[in-house]
Amino acid sequence: MTMTMTIQNYKLRINKTRFTSLNGVLLICNLALVILSAGCGKLSQGRYGQAVKIAVLPAYSTAAMSARYLPLLNRLSRETGFDVQYISAENIPGFGAAIENSQAQLAICDALTFLTLQKTKNAMALAIGRDQNGSTETGGVIITSFAAYAKGINDVSKLKGRAICCASKQSAEGYLSQVKYLFDQGVDPERDLRVVAVGQLDRVLAALEKGDFAAGFIPQSQWNDSLSKCFRILAAGQPVPNWVLASLQGGHTEMDDKVKDAILALDPAKPEDQKILAGLGIFRFADAGSVDLRAFSDMADQMKIPY
Repeated sequence: MTMTMTIQNYKLRINKTRFTSLNGVLLICNLALVILSAGCGKLSQGRYGQAVKIAVLPAYSTAAMSARYLPLLNRLSRETGFDVQYISAENIPGFGAAIENSQAQLAICDALTFLTLQKTKNAMALAIGRDQNGSTETGGVIITSFAAYAKGINDVSKLKGRAICCASKQSAEGYLSQVKYLFDQGVDPERDLRVVAVGQLDRVLAALEKGDFAAGFIPQSQWNDSLSKCFRILAAGQPVPNWVLASLQGGHTEMDDKVKDAILALDPAKPEDQKILAGLGIFRFADAGSVDLRAFSDMADQMKIPY
């Protein structure tokens, strides 16, 4: 299936892999981005024209993920000379199958998914997101709607016995960060809460607005001033590592090095680069060579989250 859309004067082509859990069928389609404003420029095919497939964890809806990541992949195509292609799945549980079926060479994903890819694909972290202070950690927040807050959901202790929503229980900043914080506060997520995975982060906000849940888990990077008009933050979760660019082919190929160098070169002081980085919810990327995820894997083990 081929679709055509436009965004920010680009005409971009991506491959989108959709995984349907009911029947286990993986559908791969080319998605071309069509124009929202006058004029468009073709995505550079580069000097080499070799296809590089980058799988991106589908934390948000297809439309939101496209808006966030297509400008980045367009830049990577221009800078590396490769034909950088976008691979994704319909939801987080389908991400592993999308990688297998597409034979993606690289992945951009959260830390919990990276731990899984270390086991299944011998993944190697090339770059990791960092904040303005140089920290490579991020986290999640626990939020509630104004209506729920007015009804007494004004503290995490009030969440006991309540239904909570998250995008996926396999998310570092959208689940593990929050449940570790709650556990340390004496709220056992397995015993005291009913946590429901709604599939994508966009749906967490929609479910809270409808009043279906007492609270929800979202990444810190998703919170912005506009959300403060409808929601309140009850607590910030425990820090977890930021999203990573990972090689699924050993980490020592020319392809890996070129993509890594291009992503590390993104400079928040440059307006175009800053726009790309802001869309990702990341200040800048740093080399992941010295990042140690052992404490994070211990946290996942403590909270009995498989990876």
